[in-house]
Amino acid sequence: MRKFISNIGFTAVVMTICALISGSCTQPSSQSSDFEVSVKSTSVAPVKGQQFVSVKCAGDWTLTLVSSDDKDVDWADLSVKSGVGNKSNVILTYDGNDDQTSRTLKIVLDNGVKAISCTMTQLGLGEEPEPEEPDAPSNLEKAQWLELPAMTNSNLGYYSHSFKMNGNTYRNYSFGWSQKDRVALWVAYPLSKLYTNGSAGRTNAWALDPLLGNDSAAPFGGYCGSYARGHQLPSADRQCCYDANAQTFYGTNMTPQLNAHNEGIWSSLENKVRTIANSSDTTYVVTGVIVSASSEKEKDSYGNSVTVPDAYFKVLLRYSKSSTLGQWNAAAFYLEHKAYSGNVSKEHSMSVDELEALTGFDFFANLPAKVGESTAAKLEATDPASVALWW
Repeated sequence: MRKFISNIGFTAVVMTICALISGSCTQPSSQSSDFEVSVKSTSVAPVKGQQFVSVKCAGDWTLTLVSSDDKDVDWADLSVKSGVGNKSNVILTYDGNDDQTSRTLKIVLDNGVKAISCTMTQLGLGEEPEPEEPDAPSNLEKAQWLELPAMTNSNLGYYSHSFKMNGNTYRNYSFGWSQKDRVALWVAYPLSKLYTNGSAGRTNAWALDPLLGNDSAAPFGGYCGSYARGHQLPSADRQCCYDANAQTFYGTNMTPQLNAHNEGIWSSLENKVRTIANSSDTTYVVTGVIVSASSEKEKDSYGNSVTVPDAYFKVLLRYSKSSTLGQWNAAAFYLEHKAYSGNVSKEHSMSVDELEALTGFDFFANLPAKVGESTAAKLEATDPASVALWW
């Protein structure tokens, strides 16, 4: 027994000395959930740009930039180099790369005891970054997700984001992107307690969409004028985990929106949609904008021209297996882009068919295959003002 105690004492002394000399006898894992540093895109184009760095740390920390051979970096800088606690909106600004070869920097996070890092590579002239593909169907037109409109507009690009949570992959949202307007004309997503329950909060992880790179709208610092960065998929609709919420801050999910509209009637409609979704099994939502007659433009933080929408809409397909009001219900809401004096009401609602006539989109293209042609037609023709469920 005495020998066993002696061995324990010797081991403790060795461990103490090791900790005093090096701060830790083992290297920290870069995958530690409470101490990590990450950047949205690990490979960027050779043009100058910005993106956000995310820090997870329980206490004080510092950030530094070093090259791949641990030398100083003179072509990039950080907006914040020290802080306390988690921070998701540190801005990494980098110059254009005029060389043919790529260059790499390390972002080093140090809490005074240990240090970890992540890397970003800027490609050389003539090179293009590979898009960061999510776990999504390779051909969205063949997907049977009920929220999807028909994807027949050759002027739009169709994309989808997904996220991982608890070892599973979930779809987040799909969108139809108008490059000439630099806005998504629609953003489609499922909504249920799976997505709204949680404590992710607002990550404020503003970023270029990694699927589009610099072709995305740049959301850093807001628009140059008086418009808010209006979410199409609300941040509050994705509270289940950090990654799901962070994706709602991509530039492709933003439009230039009047503050009075964004914080007024639009917020009222978003709250209504969440309340309805939380009382159903799943609500399939399409949020979108009307830009066809708009001549007003705004500048994003890179100086790109972005079309200011004339109007906004939401289309809902609600499924509730046990509902006494029917398992399936559909409604549409249409709001001009202006300040309103009250909350959303019946006068702002219409049938899905009516909104399709206004927008030219064919919403819920996969619904007939699910419920049959006649039932789908009836759902889309129903005036929601006459259905108690919505009010």
